[in-house]
Amino acid sequence: MHSGNPLYFRASLHVIAAAAAAACLGTTTDADAAVVISSDATQNMTCSGGVCAPTAANAVLNTSDLENLLAAGNAEVTTTGAGVQAKDIQVKAPVTWSSGSMLTLDAFKSITIDQPVSITGLAGLALDTNDGGRNGTLSFGAKGNVTFANLASGLTIDGSAYVLVGDLKTLASDIASNPGGDFALAGCYDASGDGTYNGSVVSTEYFGIFTGLGNTISNPSIVGGHERGVGNGMFALVGNTGVLENIGIVNANIVATEAVKYVNAGPLAGDNSGTIAFAYSTGSVTIGKDSQAGGLVGINAGIITNSYAKTDVAGKGTDIYIGGLVGYDDPTATIANSHASGALSLSGGAANLAGGLVGGNFGTVETSYATGNVRAANNQSPADSCHLGGLAGTNDGPVSSSYASGAVRGGNYSVDGGLIGQNYNTIASSYSTGAVQGGATGSIVGGLIGYDGAQAGSLSDTYWDTDTSGVTNLSQGAGNITNDPGITGLTTAQFQSGLPQGFDPKIWAEKANIIDGFPYLRTNPPSK
Repeated sequence: MHSGNPLYFRASLHVIAAAAAAACLGTTTDADAAVVISSDATQNMTCSGGVCAPTAANAVLNTSDLENLLAAGNAEVTTTGAGVQAKDIQVKAPVTWSSGSMLTLDAFKSITIDQPVSITGLAGLALDTNDGGRNGTLSFGAKGNVTFANLASGLTIDGSAYVLVGDLKTLASDIASNPGGDFALAGCYDASGDGTYNGSVVSTEYFGIFTGLGNTISNPSIVGGHERGVGNGMFALVGNTGVLENIGIVNANIVATEAVKYVNAGPLAGDNSGTIAFAYSTGSVTIGKDSQAGGLVGINAGIITNSYAKTDVAGKGTDIYIGGLVGYDDPTATIANSHASGALSLSGGAANLAGGLVGGNFGTVETSYATGNVRAANNQSPADSCHLGGLAGTNDGPVSSSYASGAVRGGNYSVDGGLIGQNYNTIASSYSTGAVQGGATGSIVGGLIGYDGAQAGSLSDTYWDTDTSGVTNLSQGAGNITNDPGITGLTTAQFQSGLPQGFDPKIWAEKANIIDGFPYLRTNPPSK
């Protein structure tokens, strides 16, 4: 039987990073055989009594054949046939129907929707993953989404019924009435007509599951916001059982002025203690003193997986944490299979942190990367020092199988590293290639780490590029320790000649036409 228990889904996200390789790479092998709904002719499928099942592990169901079945009545597509077990269902061509029929997609493992599924009448859709398998997901490709023309239509996912919503004000009202309810966005929504929000759109702490169904919320604007740790974003607070998935926030404008202190800001969520999966954001976030901001989430105390941000983040003042994905990552948090590419900038004040992925990381980061540039204005005295890193400004949590390629440019009295600004924990199988530069006065610069305060032996198989970084001294992997053990400088040619020592080929790959021949992550390949 498939797992319809949301708690099972949440627990299984710990291993999604390892399980999602096929979906990320877009490949199908015998090991992950699939039923593919496409424009190709139906083959290796049999349809009887409204149920279509495979007769071989790799099978195709023509989309017109499926739509004809739906015109006549309910239809089910399953991965289990007579003596045959495919694993996944992949929707590779648009599917639409206007009848009142129910479509069920029942997968042994995962469902991937790469093209639009449009329900134009009063109909229903059931999506079941992990029907006998484990660690399966529901995910959407760049062109994939599910839309409902009628909000009274039915939607169930893994046995749970979802309430369809079409606008943000209804979503906020429904969650205020039922903070543990499950909700789904019925189509893409343009929030520009909503005007400017003063604080989060959904201000109620959320404990249910919200799915965007591959749809986007565009042009949300939040200016002002709440003080004293209340989150500022689409969702203020995601509770420990809350889930946000398969949603994109596009062209967000989040501004907390210097007069508003103690803000946790991010386009999707200000403060997350639950699970965020298959989510992304674009736009800009600006904060003032004593605050944290990320390109996706302000503070993360939960799980973020298979997500990314292309959001520019800026901070002005003192005690600021900014990151391309997350501002502050709590010791209880995990970031996996995620990346960020927005630009980070700091100006003014002491104790500021900026990282291409995370401003201050105290949790676990794995199989993730950052490509955005990180910079800070000149500080006036040693008391105003800041920490900048291509991946994290300060790190006090385990980092593994991750990399950064953005330029890091600090000002006076800054601590600057291609991967980490200031480090106090373990780093394994990771590297950086970005240019690293400090200010003219009082800065500490390292090819990989600006200041390494971790115990001896904490670094293993870590590298920086001596050509692209501008840090050519092979003893300067860390700015404060000459020949810091565990850090090695490589030329670009050495990086491109094969995986560095200690890089597991099951995790890493290298191809000349992908990121200029540098190592990339198999389960988290570079965005195009």
